[in-house]
Amino acid sequence: MRITEFNELWTAVNRLKIDRVAYTEIKEFEEKGLDTKLDDVFDVYGGELVTILSDGSIRKAIVHISDISNWKPQYIQNGLPKYHIFECQTLIQMRANNRKHRYKKAGRTDGKFWIVLPKESEYKKLKICGNCLSEYRKNYDAKVSQESFNISEYLKQKINHLQPYITQEEDMTTVPRAYSSDWSKISTFMKTSVNYVCQECYKDLSNHRKYIQTHHIDADRSNNNQGNLKVLCIECHSKEYNHSHIKNTPLYQEYINMKDGI
Repeated sequence: MRITEFNELWTAVNRLKIDRVAYTEIKEFEEKGLDTKLDDVFDVYGGELVTILSDGSIRKAIVHISDISNWKPQYIQNGLPKYHIFECQTLIQMRANNRKHRYKKAGRTDGKFWIVLPKESEYKKLKICGNCLSEYRKNYDAKVSQESFNISEYLKQKINHLQPYITQEEDMTTVPRAYSSDWSKISTFMKTSVNYVCQECYKDLSNHRKYIQTHHIDADRSNNNQGNLKVLCIECHSKEYNHSHIKNTPLYQEYINMKDGI
């Protein structure tokens, strides 16, 4: 690939920093799935489920119950769990009943999901939740049935409701212009996914959250491609290409004066 501009080089160098942990997590997400308590799975406007992985990529999330080893045989005979792609009534109820720990989030494209049965564990073909299918019909295809729904095609489609939107109250140096009104929510979950630790200097700011921000790797706030976001402390953020203006903000000076005491 020929790099013709400095910001392209900056992007390429930063993407090399994706570590082995992120790679392993992505692989697991696309195969067996990752355990979740649903606090790292959220819905964008319209209800579609998304999650943020360690490389900063925003992915559509398929949520399903994996461990049914304690189910009674008659329940299993009546059918395996169904998977979810929207914040449907079933998930809302699970959150309300504090039963969130039962799920995995996955990005597997063949409709097969890792299921722990009483005597064995294996990939099983699951069907989409009926409530989720109703939401899909509203947003994508009114004629699709449970049998004809194609999870692979769904995952290839863009996340419908991340459209250009920004409010004047938001900080234009840290909030991308191409995100929806859900950006604050997305940014918060992204920071949560790394426990408010800077991905550059590894400073733990979990008790000083106002000093950590979500950054575009290539400094282009309109470029929201997957893998183009990372979490940085305000000092590391100011060192990124085309972000030196952050050093002139009161928040930056406040952080510099007290960071050694954190």
